[in-house]
Amino acid sequence: MSWCLCCTTFAVLFCGLFVGSHAMTVNTDTNALPFPWDKIRLPETVKPQHYDLLVHPNLTSLTFTGVVQILIELEQDTRAIILHSKNLQISKAQLLGPRHPQHLQISESEAYEQIALFSDGFTFERGNHVVHLEFYANLSDSFHGFYKGRYTTNSGEVRMMASTQFEPTHARAAFPCFDEPAFKANFTIRVRRESRHISISNMPKLRTVEMADGLLEDQFDTTVKMSTYLVAFIISDLQSISKKSQHGVEISVYTVPEKISQAEYALNTAVTLLDFYDDYFDIPYPLPKHGEIFLDLAAIPDFQSGAMENWGLSTYRESGLLFDPEKSSSSDKLGITKVIAHELAHQWFGNLVTMQWWNDLWLNEGFAKFMEYVSVSITHPELQVDDYFLEKCFTAMSVDSLTSSHPVSTPVENPAEISEMFDDVSYRKGACILNMLRDFLTPEAFKYGIIHYLKTHSYQNTVNAHLWESLTNICTSDELDSGRLKLDGFCSKSRAESPASKWFMEDSVDVQAIMDTWTLQEGFPLITVEVKGQEVTLKQERFLREANSSNTSSFLWQVPLTYITSHSSAVQRFLLKSEKDVLYLPEKVDWIKFNVDLRGYYIVHYKSGGWDALINQLQQNHSVFSSNDRASLIHDIFQLVSIEKIPLDKALNLSLYLSKESEIMPVTQGFNELVPLYKLMEKRNMEALENQLKGHLVKLFKTLIDRQSWSDGGSVSERMLRNYLLLFACVRRYPSCISTATRLFQQWKESDGKMWLPTDVSLVVYTEGARTDEGWDFLLEKYKRSVSPSEKWMIKAALSYSPLAHKLQWREGHQLAWDFLKTNWGKLVKKFDLGSSAISRMAVGVTDQYSTREMLDEVQSFFGSLAQDQGSGLRSVQQALQKIQQNIRWMDRNVPLLKAWLDRNEKN
Repeated sequence: MSWCLCCTTFAVLFCGLFVGSHAMTVNTDTNALPFPWDKIRLPETVKPQHYDLLVHPNLTSLTFTGVVQILIELEQDTRAIILHSKNLQISKAQLLGPRHPQHLQISESEAYEQIALFSDGFTFERGNHVVHLEFYANLSDSFHGFYKGRYTTNSGEVRMMASTQFEPTHARAAFPCFDEPAFKANFTIRVRRESRHISISNMPKLRTVEMADGLLEDQFDTTVKMSTYLVAFIISDLQSISKKSQHGVEISVYTVPEKISQAEYALNTAVTLLDFYDDYFDIPYPLPKHGEIFLDLAAIPDFQSGAMENWGLSTYRESGLLFDPEKSSSSDKLGITKVIAHELAHQWFGNLVTMQWWNDLWLNEGFAKFMEYVSVSITHPELQVDDYFLEKCFTAMSVDSLTSSHPVSTPVENPAEISEMFDDVSYRKGACILNMLRDFLTPEAFKYGIIHYLKTHSYQNTVNAHLWESLTNICTSDELDSGRLKLDGFCSKSRAESPASKWFMEDSVDVQAIMDTWTLQEGFPLITVEVKGQEVTLKQERFLREANSSNTSSFLWQVPLTYITSHSSAVQRFLLKSEKDVLYLPEKVDWIKFNVDLRGYYIVHYKSGGWDALINQLQQNHSVFSSNDRASLIHDIFQLVSIEKIPLDKALNLSLYLSKESEIMPVTQGFNELVPLYKLMEKRNMEALENQLKGHLVKLFKTLIDRQSWSDGGSVSERMLRNYLLLFACVRRYPSCISTATRLFQQWKESDGKMWLPTDVSLVVYTEGARTDEGWDFLLEKYKRSVSPSEKWMIKAALSYSPLAHKLQWREGHQLAWDFLKTNWGKLVKKFDLGSSAISRMAVGVTDQYSTREMLDEVQSFFGSLAQDQGSGLRSVQQALQKIQQNIRWMDRNVPLLKAWLDRNEKN
């Protein structure tokens, strides 16, 4: 599953019964029928083999009915069968037999979302049985389970649809099932519908049968063996376009009718990426259809996540799939390509091979996030996706540096805890440590290891250790189809004697020993480097932002260090296994730079003049370092300020070199470190210092801003940087930017929005236009009528950036967002699901720039007043509070230093 991270917090916050006559009432009074199971996990002795599922949604009454027959295997006799069900009214429960069905009673545990099937005095005997259940419910008002959606046509007609989102624990809200990832089974799905709709599901439709009441029943082919969270069905009036891949897979993209013209880019991209994965994994895409193979991608108007990897029917937010060549930006194209790459990678990592339990979610999501970059860098080199990988690691580190972080692999039990696993640690840290491991083992060894992993565990469930086994000693494995390795010469004697072989040959490395330190403990290391002559002393401790942290030294990692020096740009390697160690250089050097291109997941501190030497080199000739190395130096030094290892003025001195910078990652990282500083001042009404810092930043980047054209020319990174810089310049009231943006907005408005604007500066133009009442109102009307998700997002962002206080309900936007969050918390938790990434982003995003003890008390008081089932114990709440505390400490220490530095810098 992929998140949508492109929405502002403001925008996120303001996003806005047919029963058969034969139905019988089933007693589910838990007082009358004591529940016979007291664990949140289901018994392992009852295993589903096959589901025959019929669903019939009514898009007028917004309800659905269903029938499911489950073939189960009992490994031992039992008095009750325990499975999942949530908010379903079960009207009939039977055990089907050779002569006549056995009626079953039902007991329900609402707390555990389970039901028990039993009959007084009856024992289910070891062996195979078929359970028959009939049920009904309302289509969900949320974005999960089997939920109702709607969209409005250009003519103003509201049309309804029904679609599913089952990951992680919501299949149980659509049909009774064994809703844990290890309970894989085959599914045969039928959907009843009206003739004005279509239905699509995981597998191709075999036939459509007309029913006696005029309804149609679509009957789908039986799925491969898979987990319940991957089941999907959609009932709607979507339309599609199709294309066949080189490997013979029929790929279709579905959208609402008025947006089908925006589906072509996604279709071509999916074809290219699926062919790549087929070849890379050496495993054909595994969904057969009577001699044909297919894959559907559907853009859903009402969709919470960025996308979902349902096997054979991946679903997407419209902005994650639809590309309008006239109105979508280069950033949109990059984002769409990455999301498709992510979901298609899941067809292998997650669908074909699935984690045993949600504690190892990273085996799904970390891999899919990592494969986004591997696949897109090869299939779409023009998108320059490698430029953006390190930012994912920085984002993960921001969360992972708090005591409220968690190990990549961590115990979880209830649905809220499971939902909280869909976070930056599972996705981004997971991807970053995989990238570190790939660099450590070499890309070839890593690739062969994951092919081994996928082939060995196809259609099964795995834990961390299975991956490490597949990546260890791959040349001597008896299980691997090693013929390919030998044919490629990878395991040849000459290869084994090469210098790189020490990273992966037999007995030279224990992958599990290394990677357990990265997956079974939270956090990451701070590597302190001290150079004396040719001797480099290394020390590791946990990087932790908390005040008075005393447990940093109890953490120990095996760290694959890489470094270059002033005398050699060749990447050198050193595996740091202990708290302290020493490496020796062949000669004295002026400087040493660790973590080359951010290949590792750690921060580096250079003692005894080490930072001064690096700062001096940046100022003399920054091009000696790669773009990623420059970005990581900026990142690391400002993080060290936050834990008082480095004074603020030294970090600010390093940032001065940015006046000569032109590459996107160092520039945006500079902004990422400096802009939050004036936002902290803004929230404290420190207007003078805030404006002084803003003025400094405009001066720092003035040369680069002046070089930007108002066009769509250049590489993708150049175009994305152009949007970033011009938006900053206009918001900061840089005269030349204001005049151009104002002129373009006026021309666009006079054309009634028909004039073409360069897509990469459209947001800048809209934002400038939203500064007037007339412009704001015009943009709002265009937002309502637009059919382009990209254009709608840009207009929505521009409206929220407006300084017009009365358009933001007469208050500062950040205060409005906090008030809205408090007032509507109960509704938001119900709509978006407790523990979900959407709720986490709201809790943290609305509060992360507060820096006063008054606001800390207010935030603590609000969240502390909540009940447990309303989120008082959420990890994101702890993160929000820790971030405010961190801001308070930063402001107390550094405001006088910042003021003094700015005063000195203005005089120079």
